[in-house]
Amino acid sequence: MSTARVLFHPLTFIEERDGITVGRADIESYALLPEDGVALLRRLADGATAEEAAVWYERTFGESVDMADFLDTLRDLGFVREAGEAVAEPPKLRFQTAGRIMFSRPAWVVHLALLAAAAVVMVRHAELRPHAHNVFFTSSLIAVQVGVALFQSPAVLWHEWFHLLAARRLGLASRMSLGRRFYYVVVETQLDALRSVPPRRRYLPMLSGMLADLLLFSVLVLLAAGDLSGGLSWPGRLALAVAYTVLLRLAWQFYVFLRTDLYYVITTALGCTDPHAATRAYLRERFRRLPRVGPSDWRTGDWAPRDRAVAPWFALITVGGVTAMLVTVSLWTAPLIWQFAHHVGSGLAGGGTGDPHFWDSVGSLLLLSLEIVVLPLYAGRNRKRTAAPPVPAPSS
Repeated sequence: MSTARVLFHPLTFIEERDGITVGRADIESYALLPEDGVALLRRLADGATAEEAAVWYERTFGESVDMADFLDTLRDLGFVREAGEAVAEPPKLRFQTAGRIMFSRPAWVVHLALLAAAAVVMVRHAELRPHAHNVFFTSSLIAVQVGVALFQSPAVLWHEWFHLLAARRLGLASRMSLGRRFYYVVVETQLDALRSVPPRRRYLPMLSGMLADLLLFSVLVLLAAGDLSGGLSWPGRLALAVAYTVLLRLAWQFYVFLRTDLYYVITTALGCTDPHAATRAYLRERFRRLPRVGPSDWRTGDWAPRDRAVAPWFALITVGGVTAMLVTVSLWTAPLIWQFAHHVGSGLAGGGTGDPHFWDSVGSLLLLSLEIVVLPLYAGRNRKRTAAPPVPAPSS
């Protein structure tokens, strides 16, 4: 065993319920270690050689340790600094000051004032309250679909921007990236660096996206309120249309079974690692005798102790998320679909091919079919083509 000292990059040590998260924030590499493993790591970091640390561990904990394997694991995680390798420096972050300003006390006063003002005008003016007919800000269904769609990407970007700023204010290297879910291009914020701060400091970065949605909703309602004096014109109606879709996206965060922002808040509060996967395994185990229930690794899986203990109760949280989805669909989504169907039906049954509303309805249905039929089929075929194994070339 080597008698040389082991060198390390700067590491963070954060206490969790099931152990201690050790991480290297600059490369976002983290591992949940038991207390004895952390004690051994700290012994090495304090200057003990591998041989000295192994002797100390056996004397302290009454058992031997495979030091070579332990060091290989630390190297795989990027914790060990090899000879001649420079000490990792914290990344230079942009927008850290902007994050501190956005979540400062004066900013919170502004945030709360906007929320309160929007609530007041909605109480005083019924036409400003969320309703499915708000989405149809013009008689043209094509204009409605295109107009609302154009504002979705900026609204999502605003949501993710708040996640990034809330993490940057803590000095964490959060970043935004483009991704794809099925055939939709989405903006995602990577918040893995939150594991390098105590759990109580993780909540604001996780919830900040919902705050962004509430603020955007409030601003849109207030813009529409400013347009009330002469009756709502199309800009005011468009603001209410976009506000309604923002509210739908905000409600989506309560579908915790889809691993939304609230899912990670609850996971952090419960001190869990992956309660969603553990709960699925638990439910498959409980209902394994039912037809078409997949196999479960509940008994053999390497679940974190906290996840295993919480799984039966997290099933109730999952039911709550499904309930929230059903309520949203019943109160907000179904009326929107009904309004759309009514407008399409009226256009198709109107003045025939000579009526502009007829062709508007036809074009609207074509846009809808493109989104929910053609693009999913195209995306599905591409996924199958990508997943298919290469065909071997015939031998000569």
